[in-house]
Amino acid sequence: MTRACIGSCVRMAGCTLLAASLAFAGDWSNSGGNAARNGLSDEHGPQTPALLWRSVRGAMFGHQPVTEGHRAFGVRILSFPPETTGSPVVALDLDTGAELWATHLPYEEGDWSTWVGGVANGQVYASRSGNGDSVWAKLYALDAATGAVLWTSDEEITGNDGEFVLAPDGDPVIASFTRIWRIEATTGATVWSAVRLGSVSGDCGPAIFGEAVYVADWANGGQVIKRFDLATGAFRYQSPQMPGFTLQNHPFVGPDGTVYLSRTQGNAANDFLYAFRDTGSEFVQKWKVPATSSAESELAVGPDGSVYMFAPGWVLKRLSPATGAVLNTSIPISTVGSSPRIAIDRDGRLFVNNSCGLTVDCGRLLSFNANLTLRWSLEAWEVYGGGPALGEGGTLLIAGPEAITAYRTPYTYCTAKVSSIGCRPSILSSGTQPSASGATDFVVSCTNVVNETNGLLFYGFGGEFAKPFQGGRLCIAGPLRRTQLVYAGGSGSPGTNCSGVFTFDFRAYVQSGAGAPELRDPGTAVYCQWWGRAPGVPAPLATQLSDALGFVIGP
Repeated sequence: MTRACIGSCVRMAGCTLLAASLAFAGDWSNSGGNAARNGLSDEHGPQTPALLWRSVRGAMFGHQPVTEGHRAFGVRILSFPPETTGSPVVALDLDTGAELWATHLPYEEGDWSTWVGGVANGQVYASRSGNGDSVWAKLYALDAATGAVLWTSDEEITGNDGEFVLAPDGDPVIASFTRIWRIEATTGATVWSAVRLGSVSGDCGPAIFGEAVYVADWANGGQVIKRFDLATGAFRYQSPQMPGFTLQNHPFVGPDGTVYLSRTQGNAANDFLYAFRDTGSEFVQKWKVPATSSAESELAVGPDGSVYMFAPGWVLKRLSPATGAVLNTSIPISTVGSSPRIAIDRDGRLFVNNSCGLTVDCGRLLSFNANLTLRWSLEAWEVYGGGPALGEGGTLLIAGPEAITAYRTPYTYCTAKVSSIGCRPSILSSGTQPSASGATDFVVSCTNVVNETNGLLFYGFGGEFAKPFQGGRLCIAGPLRRTQLVYAGGSGSPGTNCSGVFTFDFRAYVQSGAGAPELRDPGTAVYCQWWGRAPGVPAPLATQLSDALGFVIGP
């Protein structure tokens, strides 16, 4: 199965070229998206809330889904403990929603309901510990392909899915109320454990950045950020105190290493989002701004470093990472629950779960542009902590009581070449994805084409690209394939203008077998760009080049 590899080296026309990359991969590996818990993905999220699939297995409520490659993982709780088969770990095909396997962790007397902490390197991590700090149980590593148990941890841990992140090598790091563990990913052995003390017996998870593990701990009438060594578990130093009694939020870290904490408890005098600079020997407070009260929330940082948080009045604010100054403010998000969560795609677009849901019209899944103008909003009933998550292909997941639901659309990227008469070709598509076997149309078109010209689609599987080419940009990493020529038509002679349109039925092309064999493999990521002739321009610049389109082959 062919997959995109954005940010890797690709070879084309005898030259080695490095595509642009971001710090985070396309997998949503744990709550908060990555080890830094900053909600940042390098995928392009859906342009619209176009439904891709909805799973068939219901639950009492949703838990955070995680993804690796083209699989999604979660737990579907059917009953509270004591139970033996009421909270299975499930794996779903990210492209179709088909259930691949369901595994019930072994039950021992006193165990809690199952939670899924994360996934890395083909292993899904789950446990029956929790209920605050009261239930201790083994951590399980499950085979991501089959659900088989690969190992159980040497010692029992306690924690929940929000208190779990993954080290760069895939080792689980769990921070409960009183301890932090690093578990060896290949064996389940304890690499180290360290003592800590959260302010409450839950929702006190870690964040990892570089060689540091950050937690927020209780300290003499307030909280502090503590730094532990990722390699050894040794405590290093702590931040200045943040006044306040209780705390049920986790630290998160920006790409520049700034450590953030929404230190809130429902008391306006002490409810602030704090920003700290870690110098390597101490924490220096950069700024603090008023925040609205939340618990187990997951806030986010955009690709430009902008910080997104919930401010009093239940509005989102975009803040300068340097000063905390307000850059943009959203419309009020009415009836927000206590645990809102944010994911951000590589274009800086936000996907927000307002974590509300005792009534049908309460819970919402919303999307905003980077400047916090609303893109779209839809009902998401009783989701609470069930996402969002952004997986490969820009698949947006949200988990509620009725189902895990996925949204995905094709996306555009790169820059079109403007022709000598001012035409800027623009690529577009109809449909969610071309199918290897289904009947749903998927047409790739191009408007603003020079009339009465011929063109074709370049396409490939190597990822996004931006190489100078024929006076414009080649937007697809090689090797390249191409379709047959099509005719633009347009208003006709005499006169040259931008009225032409290229149109190509990609579903029919996939199903005809005329294209590359990878097109018949569901889950394949495809990248395409229109190329056409441009009369009256000297070679080699006598061409038209559109922007590019990325999409995934469906089943």
